[in-house]
Amino acid sequence: MNEKEKITFKTITKKPENFLKVINPGQIEKTTEGILSFNTGIYGNRMDNAFPQLLIDLYFNGSPVHQSLVNLKKNLIIGNNLTALNEEDQPKLDPFLSRRNKSGDNLKTIYGRISSDFSLFNAAVLQIIFNREGDIADVYAVPVQDFRLGENNKYGQIEYGYISKNWARITNEYQPYNRKEFVKIRMFDPTLWKKFPTQLMYIRDYGYNYYAMPSYTSVINWIIIDRAISDFHKNNIKSSFLLNMMITQVKGGMTEEQMDEKVREMENFYSGESAKKILFAFIDNIADKPVIDVISGHEQDKLFEILSKQTAQNIVTGHNAQPALAGLSEIGADLGGDANKLYTSIKVFMEFVTNPMQRILVDAINRILEYNRLPLVTVITEPPKLTPPIASPDDLTREERRAILYGLPPDDNKIESPEIPS
Repeated sequence: MNEKEKITFKTITKKPENFLKVINPGQIEKTTEGILSFNTGIYGNRMDNAFPQLLIDLYFNGSPVHQSLVNLKKNLIIGNNLTALNEEDQPKLDPFLSRRNKSGDNLKTIYGRISSDFSLFNAAVLQIIFNREGDIADVYAVPVQDFRLGENNKYGQIEYGYISKNWARITNEYQPYNRKEFVKIRMFDPTLWKKFPTQLMYIRDYGYNYYAMPSYTSVINWIIIDRAISDFHKNNIKSSFLLNMMITQVKGGMTEEQMDEKVREMENFYSGESAKKILFAFIDNIADKPVIDVISGHEQDKLFEILSKQTAQNIVTGHNAQPALAGLSEIGADLGGDANKLYTSIKVFMEFVTNPMQRILVDAINRILEYNRLPLVTVITEPPKLTPPIASPDDLTREERRAILYGLPPDDNKIESPEIPS
């Protein structure tokens, strides 16, 4: 090749429109115009105030493993819904639990809604209305994505919250808030019921930010990757598995601007849903056409299989769950087989994940009941209706067989053939 001759490469990549960038953790919370915005930094504007909307997007359009585990959390938190802590108090409690607000929701319906929010956002919001006697008359569930905190006072406490349907500003430029689009409401403080008869209760676990962060925050990128893998295969099918292409053209005296214009023409021609990556090679001599080594489809399938398994495992771990709960198989034997894996996994998940969430929500409801001088409630989540595994004799030790078959205590003398009582 002549020293003056060179190859100029230009590439375009057609990305799916909903593919998300990496979250900017340094801008998660930022006070703007008296409101604590909850940002992702990925929708164009670094101050997009759209983190709850991101979590909703990931739930509906992210990963099936993620969606399945969120649904499981919700169902286990709801359990059998609210019931009196002491059975004899149920008649006294029923009128308040069954009373409907102006939206037609009673307290049990509201508990179901905040359970759904807590499973996704690790937070829930209640709107509380006081009557003229100072008692709590009505309770409403506020969608978490509609709620934002106000700025904290000099003591670090937040006194006001805001409700709006238009928080997320998915635009490349900063746009000021329209003050007519949101309502400012006092945060829950029953001692101020006369001055603030409408208040907001923000329910969350202890954390290091003002806003609650879901446990799966650390694996959001893996949820996005799972979605990207799905989009990749979908687009391959639509494009008849034509993954990439390379276009080679002799420069023939073309300027840099003319080459850019040629790339734009081809980009417009191939725009659409195919998401193909196109490589342009502008060369001085056709004999200098470059050789590109492409990964074969078989090798690519192996890479995606490995990545898919790693993605699923990381998402499961981010939810503090076990693979069996997401319908994923595990390598290795287990006493009782798959049924035992599922049974054990659900019990552990309830104990360490959903039961603590449930207690936070029930405690919030009990604050309302206590204020109205009513009995307390609880929620019972029955164990999964699975038949516990029955061990076969070959799976048991000698001591375990003695205990199961004859009710005998462990044999301290370890006699090989003990005399069995008649």
